[in-house]
Amino acid sequence: MKLNKETTLLLVIDLQAFLLKLLKKAEPYPPDQVLATNEKLITMLTKVAIPSALVSVTQKFLPDKLRRKSTQLAISKGLMAQSTVTTYTKYQPSAYTIPELRAFLDQQNIETIILTGIVTNNGVFKTAKDLLAAGYQVILIEDATTARTRKLHDRSLADLKALGVVIQTSDFSIEVV
Repeated sequence: MKLNKETTLLLVIDLQAFLLKLLKKAEPYPPDQVLATNEKLITMLTKVAIPSALVSVTQKFLPDKLRRKSTQLAISKGLMAQSTVTTYTKYQPSAYTIPELRAFLDQQNIETIILTGIVTNNGVFKTAKDLLAAGYQVILIEDATTARTRKLHDRSLADLKALGVVIQTSDFSIEVV
């Protein structure tokens, strides 16, 4: 797969520690495997200068202390400290509802978004649909996402593929131009 590092972004949805614990029986991929796959992707793409945006979800009504705790990502601190990694917080399922993220996509002239995270049938699905509607090319990394059941995961992938999302696995090979 050929990617232009100047116009590509890795967008990781909701890999928060508490959500991974809640989804301990997720299918088809267990949360610890999804986390490891995402960390591998962040590392791989950072090496070729493709930026990553890590998004967490929370509720506005939570007290500040609880909101901060709930938005803590499970991604290793070393990866989050990379200069190519930016973090965002969302209050709705779709990450495209974040004004700062939309501004970043515009400022950086992003055209292609590699999408991962949890859960396939909610935050990932709604973000992918919104990105497609906004004219972005979306590549979903199937084994870097998961859902409560395999059926929900597989149905979401099939629906997104029908809409035009490219479905890949994390062992895809990239050529950077």
